[in-house]
Amino acid sequence: MALKVDTDLFAHEKDIDLGHYLLVLWRYKWRIGSFVMLMAALAVAVLVNIAPQYVASGRLMIESEQAKAVSIEDVYGLDSGNKDYLQTQFEIIKSRRLAEQVIERLNLTVHPEFLPKPPPRWKTWLLSHVDTAPNQDPMEVVRGSLQPYFGWLPLNWNPAPADPAADLERRRVKLLYEFSRRLVVSPVPNTQLVDIGFYAHSPQLAALVANTMGDVYIDNHLDAKLNVTRKASEWLSARLDELQQGLRLSEERLQRFKEDNQLLEIDGTVGLVSREMSELTAQLAAARQRRDDARSLLNVVRRRGADSLDDINGISEISGHRLIQEMQKSEVTAAANVAELSKRYGPKHNKMIAARAQLAEVRSTMRSQVRKLVSGIEQEYQTLNASTIALEQQLERAKGQYQEQSRVEVQFRELQREVESNRRIYETFLNRMKETGAVADFNAAHARFTDVAEPPLYPAKPNKKMLLLLTVVGSFVLACVVALAHNALTDTITSGDQVEAKLSSKLLGVIPLQKIKKDQRLSAQLFFSEQAASFSEAWRTVRTSYLMSHLDDGAKRICVTSTVPGEGKSTSSYNLALALSQLEKVLLIEADLRKPVLAASLKLPSYQPGLANLISGTHNDHDCIIGVPDTDLDVMVAGTAVANPLELLSSEPFKAHLMRLSQQYDRIIIDTAPVDVVSDALVVSPLVDSIIYVVKYGKARRELIRRSLARLFALHAKVDGVVLNGLPRQESSYKRYKSYYGNTRNA
Repeated sequence: MALKVDTDLFAHEKDIDLGHYLLVLWRYKWRIGSFVMLMAALAVAVLVNIAPQYVASGRLMIESEQAKAVSIEDVYGLDSGNKDYLQTQFEIIKSRRLAEQVIERLNLTVHPEFLPKPPPRWKTWLLSHVDTAPNQDPMEVVRGSLQPYFGWLPLNWNPAPADPAADLERRRVKLLYEFSRRLVVSPVPNTQLVDIGFYAHSPQLAALVANTMGDVYIDNHLDAKLNVTRKASEWLSARLDELQQGLRLSEERLQRFKEDNQLLEIDGTVGLVSREMSELTAQLAAARQRRDDARSLLNVVRRRGADSLDDINGISEISGHRLIQEMQKSEVTAAANVAELSKRYGPKHNKMIAARAQLAEVRSTMRSQVRKLVSGIEQEYQTLNASTIALEQQLERAKGQYQEQSRVEVQFRELQREVESNRRIYETFLNRMKETGAVADFNAAHARFTDVAEPPLYPAKPNKKMLLLLTVVGSFVLACVVALAHNALTDTITSGDQVEAKLSSKLLGVIPLQKIKKDQRLSAQLFFSEQAASFSEAWRTVRTSYLMSHLDDGAKRICVTSTVPGEGKSTSSYNLALALSQLEKVLLIEADLRKPVLAASLKLPSYQPGLANLISGTHNDHDCIIGVPDTDLDVMVAGTAVANPLELLSSEPFKAHLMRLSQQYDRIIIDTAPVDVVSDALVVSPLVDSIIYVVKYGKARRELIRRSLARLFALHAKVDGVVLNGLPRQESSYKRYKSYYGNTRNA
């Protein structure tokens, strides 16, 4: 089974034709070469006048851990261990202040490299040739003479008078800018090293400035440290007096407070009162408990009654009393004795009477004791109540005393804290002042040179060879880009491929460009010249293409036209007729009656009769048709100039003569006026069998060509194809003709 390939997938793909781009660049080679040479010459002229600059570089090491006599980092406010410390130092080196110090130390304001440049020669020459009155500025005269002619330009024709102070400040700013531009500070990665370089026209000056910049940076840092130390000492000294006075006042207030409140030790007094309150609170709680118990007992006794012995005995507090228990034992004994005796004796027996009397006495005594006990309970309650009240009053007095002592303690602590705080601040400032005084004359540098700058032997810039090479390469690339862009943006026909792609027409042939002088036409004998073999061979190719297209249709009448004048239409008609005349009997008719050129090309007299005379009937064929010497070609020039060319070409006599001559010749080539200019070709097109359209390389716009072809197609004219005329030789397929054929030409 055969594999079917879908060619539509590749329909929109477009290969990059490098050969086409190379041909385009080759076509622009002289322009590209001229531009490159011009840029190279300008570069050489500029580089010759540029003074070389030398760069000298010294290397500094910035200490991140500086030598210290004592620790006073807080005074300086500089953390050398911070990761931004080195970057800060690099920026300090590039600061304007250090630059001003270097300029002042080296007196660069009067150095020749930094003095104002003298005025240009043209300005000096101009001012020297200006006639001025005494005390008159020549520039004012020049401006006054130019203002009437160039006053429309946005220029300051009346500048303000010169200000010496402003000029001096402007010079200072310019010098600073120039110095900063030449200074190069380059940190060495991952180290504490920094390279300080300076560009100058003098190697010695470059080394001197680089070393001086390092010295100024080191001195500036030491000066800054000393200034900070001095200012810190002054400020600390003044502040210390204030702190000492404040400490003394706070101590006096504390002592006065202790004396007023008769305080010896605030912690012992408050603790004693606190312990006393704790004891009173415990005693009060116990007294209240006892009072409450006594009250409860008293309430029970009062509720049961003091005379009810049995009820009273039911109270544990009473029945458990020692006397009551003894009395109860006595009662039990007496009752037992009565009971024993009652078994042996009668009620009236003396022993029974005595025993009952003893029992009654015991019970009477017990009642008496109970009453006393109840009375004691009441007295005990009264005593406990009075004691509780006394303890409460004593506790209230202790609380008041404690609160007073607490208030005194708060005030005392506040005054004491103020004294301690003032003492700490005073001691801190005193220590700082001693430290700053100790390091006031300590001049340990934080940076040092590891390599001093030496005068260089060779200039650093400009690298003239490299700049010249870059200029040549850059200008070449730029010229190539511009050439390709111009070729891409050009809206004309510049290659044979564009004829079919842009005009949708067949390409009959490509005619190479022939070099001639300006305002001259190609020689009529060029077709037979040995030096133009490729030119004649190109027309033979056009002839072959045309004949192959009309093998059987018998087309005889050929119209040659173009879009605009200057495309080589008449020359193309003549050379095509020469090529056809080598095979057939051919007549060339010059139908461009508005601007005829054929008679002049063939060196015929201006009064030579031609087509206009034939149509008008003033001359016959014999008078109007002449043969070209040394060829088989017959030509009919335009003839006498007429005022109505279009009417003549559209007349019946022209049609009749054209039909009649078609019987006498194998081919008739009619040269007509451009289509976009006049309508002559449109009138002639219905009378001919085919049309050959001439397009000159890079002449007419594509849209204009398409519009002219559309006008011909609208009249159903048969356009056989396009002849691309004037293609540069390097783009012609015939550039290899001579190398292949030598001097041999095929007829």
